[in-house]
Amino acid sequence: MRRVQRLPQTQPKVHLSKEARALLTTQRRQKSRVFRAALDDAWFRIDESVKTIASSHHKSIRRVQNDLYMGHAALRYKRTKSSPWNTFCWKKHQQARDENSQESSGKAVLQDLLHNYGDEYRELSQDKKDHLVQEYDKNREHKTKGVRTSSKLKINDVTQTLKAIENELTKLRCRTGVETIFYTMRGSTDLALRGIIFATEGVDDFMESTMNIDNQDLVSKMEGYAIQGMRGAAKNHQDRCSKLRSAIRHIINQKLQAITGNPKATMQWVDYWHNIVQCYNIICEGWPSTVPFKNLSEASSTLPELKMLLDKWQSGSIEWRHLEEAEYEQLLQERLEKIESGEIIERTRRQRSDKGKKCARTLDDPSTHHRKKVYKSAAIINSDEEHDSTPRTPSLDTSTSTSAPSQDIAETSESTSTSTSSASGTASTSTSTLSASGAALTSTSTFGYDPGFPNIV
Repeated sequence: MRRVQRLPQTQPKVHLSKEARALLTTQRRQKSRVFRAALDDAWFRIDESVKTIASSHHKSIRRVQNDLYMGHAALRYKRTKSSPWNTFCWKKHQQARDENSQESSGKAVLQDLLHNYGDEYRELSQDKKDHLVQEYDKNREHKTKGVRTSSKLKINDVTQTLKAIENELTKLRCRTGVETIFYTMRGSTDLALRGIIFATEGVDDFMESTMNIDNQDLVSKMEGYAIQGMRGAAKNHQDRCSKLRSAIRHIINQKLQAITGNPKATMQWVDYWHNIVQCYNIICEGWPSTVPFKNLSEASSTLPELKMLLDKWQSGSIEWRHLEEAEYEQLLQERLEKIESGEIIERTRRQRSDKGKKCARTLDDPSTHHRKKVYKSAAIINSDEEHDSTPRTPSLDTSTSTSAPSQDIAETSESTSTSTSSASGTASTSTSTLSASGAALTSTSTFGYDPGFPNIV
């Protein structure tokens, strides 16, 4: 049998004056102080009784506390199972917030849910309820363990957590007499948080009086050590940003290679449209609007934004998706319109540095080629020693050449070369003889030179 929750009874709202609200607040605070004082007095008496029993019976204080069940509250298990009705209300509240609807707040929200969505909840199947519970559990886990993206959220989380810890340690000291010292400092430069020191009353002056260590100096040194060993906050920030960018680029290329099937595919930020969208017919979907879609070195230099991008790629909020033909045509038309309006400027090739300059020479014009100097000389020169004794003559030029035709030239050849030059350099005789079977060629040339004559003949 399914029970239906009865609708709450509505009561008229009473509007109090300013003086009445102030008086009511004062009374509530007074009652709270009296209640806390009574509790502290009770705990003090209990502690004294525990000490008396322990000393009279030769037992430890811990043994007496355990026997009195003073730690039973810590042994109780908290209720962690989510209720389907609570998850349903959470889902409706999320939808209303996404739609930015102006609805009532506080207790009126539950009344509206009962009136408007009570029947819808009763019609839900068990599978849908289980799905809502799983979604809520994932959201709660992310809210509890997720990374805070803004400095304000980080500072609020740290402040509230430390306040709760200090209250629990103070109560623990009252219950058990345990003394505690703890230090808290930031571990990165992107968090504007001062060092926090907490010590219970019994050890408040221990570090300064006994250890001769100033608490603020100790916290400053610990903070410097936490920020990468005192090497400098700026360098540490740059290194962390560089590591995050490398991790983001790696996961982008990894998922791009997986969807394209090309193990060599890489992200092209400048030619994203031509080399990614047109080449593979895919598009990057889910990129946050707060971060420009361009190279990560230019897009962002803050750690929270880079961590957010890495978390979104890892969780699948940002992913590569194949385009339908109609989607591609629509994107192409929008791009052409932006190009015509000047919003997008097409990237062109860079011009040559020597554009407009006249070249020194061209390979097609043979007249501009440098001619290679050719040296021609006889392969073999024969010199005759008889001409060394030839007397000087003003001018002498004798050339004799005898040639006999031959029908056949044998493979064997004989060549003799002799060259003689006088010490005075006034006469030179050269004789060359080539003989072969069936062929004879004789050439004799004599050149004379006398320093007394200006011309060479």
